[in-house]
Amino acid sequence: MRPIDLGGLGIHNLEIMGWALQMCWLWIEKTKPNRPWVGLQIPVHSNTASMFALAVVTTVGNGRNTLFWIDRWLYGCSIENQAPNVFKSVPPRQRKSRTVNEALHELTWVSDIRGALGWQGLAEYLQLWDELVDFVVNDLEDIHHWMFDTSGTFSTRSAYRAFFVGSIGFEPWKRLWKSWAPNKCKTFVWLAIRNRCWTADRLQKRGLPHPVRCPLCDQEEETIQQLLTTCVFAR
Repeated sequence: MRPIDLGGLGIHNLEIMGWALQMCWLWIEKTKPNRPWVGLQIPVHSNTASMFALAVVTTVGNGRNTLFWIDRWLYGCSIENQAPNVFKSVPPRQRKSRTVNEALHELTWVSDIRGALGWQGLAEYLQLWDELVDFVVNDLEDIHHWMFDTSGTFSTRSAYRAFFVGSIGFEPWKRLWKSWAPNKCKTFVWLAIRNRCWTADRLQKRGLPHPVRCPLCDQEEETIQQLLTTCVFAR
């Protein structure tokens, strides 16, 4: 259940696809705030919320549709990441509701902080103050950019692919799946490349009965590479 260019068969992982589809609700909530259900609790998986938080960067206009504490709007980062100790001192209710427009008005964000910060939190607070002191909003709408598509617009396909970022690629996928061979031959070669054929070495790893030497040439241990390339009988 991985994309074919990452070594899989291209069969959709329904769990990950469900996360990607849920992300569509979050994108609509962010880009179309006039929907009647916006502001209600959206039942999404934690992986969906985490990926969405990483994938969206905001260019602030009037700041009315950008969350001050959570969204990535300050130099491409969120305040949650820039000042984690300050963020911990903010009640959850303010984190999820305070917009940039509200927070910057008469420095309301300062009153969101509760309790003592400690020396690390104080250093983060002073740095945050320096970054925000000259920040001003304007009359334009906030612009939200989806980082996993060159267009900057969300799509379920790019969201699904985002969950595989960092995976190891499968170099021969084009030569294999774009060839003229019948599908059963392609599937066999895919199994051979991934060492998933039930030759003696694979049987041995699982403690199953297996021949000591290749049944065809009786010279070497039977492996898929040996059968396809070095076995004198098979060749």
